[in-house]
Amino acid sequence: MANLSALLEKEASAEIEAILSEAKERASEIVSKAKEEAASIVSQRGRAAASQAEALMVRAKSAAQLESSSLRLKAQHGVVESVMEAVKAKITALKGKNYEDVLAKLFKEAADSVDGKVKEVIVNPKDQKLADKLVADAGLKAKVSTSESIDSGIRLKAEGSNVSIENSLSGRLNALKDELASDVSRVLFGNEA
Repeated sequence: MANLSALLEKEASAEIEAILSEAKERASEIVSKAKEEAASIVSQRGRAAASQAEALMVRAKSAAQLESSSLRLKAQHGVVESVMEAVKAKITALKGKNYEDVLAKLFKEAADSVDGKVKEVIVNPKDQKLADKLVADAGLKAKVSTSESIDSGIRLKAEGSNVSIENSLSGRLNALKDELASDVSRVLFGNEA
């Protein structure tokens, strides 16, 4: 019986060993699979984090480039506006024979556009004497009046109609401002404009 008991104990022990060995093997497989899954998850998350970081960098660079472009354009616009203001100041500062010649040309252009049928000539108060002379030299019987709203030029009212023609340097500058601003920007900043 002792042999039977030893034999049973030996068989039980072998069965226990087999079960433990199978359990250890199974546990080892489970741990190995879990490590693989964990590594895969870590790798995926790492790639996702790297991808997310890269996307954030791209967005940050785009935002920085946009801000830089905006600041450059504002600065360029400011410089172009300064140039336009300097031109306006030069126009306003025209005096003497140069200004008289310019006003005479502006008067002639405006008068020619209504075939010399001028009812009234309106100028800035500082230009009244010159306008009187221009009207007299042209042989017109037009009334000369003044208005502070006329700057570096002349406004004519035509006979027999409500047509009013303004011909002034400041008006021409305003009419060409966008085109001139583009030209000034190209000259000052080249291809950056």
